[in-house]
Amino acid sequence: MSRPERRHAAAEARVGVAGVLCSLDVLWVNYPSRESDALKPRQLDVARRCGLRVPRTLVTNSPVGVRDFAAVVGGPLAGKNLSAASLVESGHLQTAYTRRLEAPDLADLSGVQATAHLFQQFIDDKTFEVRITVVGERVFAAAIHAKSATARIDFRVDYPSLKYSVIEPPAAVRNGMLAFLRAFDLPFGAFDFAVTTDGEWIMFECNPFGQYGWLEDALDLPITSALADLLESGAHP
Repeated sequence: MSRPERRHAAAEARVGVAGVLCSLDVLWVNYPSRESDALKPRQLDVARRCGLRVPRTLVTNSPVGVRDFAAVVGGPLAGKNLSAASLVESGHLQTAYTRRLEAPDLADLSGVQATAHLFQQFIDDKTFEVRITVVGERVFAAAIHAKSATARIDFRVDYPSLKYSVIEPPAAVRNGMLAFLRAFDLPFGAFDFAVTTDGEWIMFECNPFGQYGWLEDALDLPITSALADLLESGAHP
């Protein structure tokens, strides 16, 4: 087929197969369009409405706006991706990690104007992070203790430096996460939190298709079994 024919055939196949699958009266974990609705800026607003604390956040393509935001925050910023953190460049898979931006970094923000960026107040007083995997109404929380400076900014940079432990989230956090998932009509979500020195839980985001296998292995958490039970029941929480 020619290139236009291949594009047309691929689009037809995608709509045909996806349309049939989406018409089935079954439990999806998660329904594709529900995941698409869970965009990061909207997540933060919904999380706040559900009683969860979130960092001060700016979405912009204005370098001046970034500097003004940093002045209001009065400290370092975290620069994050709004969409997928991975991209293929020169045939290699690259990951865009969270960056800590200090005052010298803000002097040259060339390139920011090219597209939208997410900036947040950097949580300097965090003692550890928590990845919480919610399956239906079952909650599996793992504390992540970073032992290196780079992992304290983004724990994905240095997995060997991480230590894990099972932790029980506060009732308000648990209730807030369940309310958040109900708002998006999602039976599954992987939440990322920071816990500060004064015990506050601050939510960064919820990944509707987040990984959990490495924590399941490290802490013997029955997350896969919980997913199997949920799918077998066919009942949306």
